[in-house]
Amino acid sequence: MLITDDEHIRSLNAEWRDEDHATDVLSFPLWEPFEPDEMGPEIALGDIVISLPYAETMANETGHRDRVAANLDVDPATLTWSLDDEVDFLVIHGLLHLVGHDHAEPEEEARMRSEERRLWLASVEDHAG
Repeated sequence: MLITDDEHIRSLNAEWRDEDHATDVLSFPLWEPFEPDEMGPEIALGDIVISLPYAETMANETGHRDRVAANLDVDPATLTWSLDDEVDFLVIHGLLHLVGHDHAEPEEEARMRSEERRLWLASVEDHAG
């Protein structure tokens, strides 16, 4: 995983996705989903790149916290949202992309959001106990 700045992630986004703007997270899978025969006993999934300044901006936006709460199906008033929470969430989001999830189509997005919620709630439980 690489934590970087907006300019670096913008250049990666332009190079690999033809989108010339900064973003919060990019995932670069090493494998196509469902290629278990090509994976060795130790599986390297790929790289996740997160822009820390972008994540910090998002963590400080109340509207973003409310959208994340809606995606996680939790009450926004109960969701405290720090930079650490934002980065944790971006790691989950990036990891799901590495294992083949996407959010381009409504059905794919629903499956991905469900997995985000499951993993987020599991991570919250792990931190609490």
